[in-house]
Amino acid sequence: MKNKVISDTFKWLFVGLLVCFGISYYVSTSNEMLNLIYGNNKIMIYIVLELGLCIALSLFIAKLNPIVATILYLLYTSLTGLSLTGIFIVYTHSSIAVVFLVTAIIFGLFAFLGKTTNIDLSKWSVYLFIALIAIIVLEVINLFVMNNTLNMILSIAVILLFSAYTAYDINRLIRTDYDFPNKGIFFAFQLFLDFINIFIRLLSLFGRRND
Repeated sequence: MKNKVISDTFKWLFVGLLVCFGISYYVSTSNEMLNLIYGNNKIMIYIVLELGLCIALSLFIAKLNPIVATILYLLYTSLTGLSLTGIFIVYTHSSIAVVFLVTAIIFGLFAFLGKTTNIDLSKWSVYLFIALIAIIVLEVINLFVMNNTLNMILSIAVILLFSAYTAYDINRLIRTDYDFPNKGIFFAFQLFLDFINIFIRLLSLFGRRND
């Protein structure tokens, strides 16, 4: 059972990342799609929908019917892809590929740590959540002060936080009693959030912009 859940989790994580980046790249290559998504600030609608769906899935995904959970997960990864379309316009494709590879390495290292450690990382949950709230508050403050140094510090903090979340989520995956039907989607969603947040912040720090 445990091996099947792990296999399902990483299968759906791969599918989610493929959908996300596939949509981002496709939209970035089509002027018609760009006008449809970004015209008249429509992108804000997709971002709000993405945020709302993220909150809803975070709260209820474990309780949903597996088919509904799968549909909403794929919808969320699609919306994330739409909101990330700009990276293929702002940054060079080569730097996106390099940052994606670096993200995969960091993600893999912390996933390995979470899988192999003998420590129960469930005790981290409160501290990780407090750190997440603190970062969100500082992010909101920085929207008004627009301090580049603070933005860089926050990017580093987010990378460290979601790397720790990766270890925590994998550890929870290994140790959880599997008593709900859509376990693979549940954990894939958690790991998708970890991966995307690490990727975005690494790209903001090290991505090479188009001239």
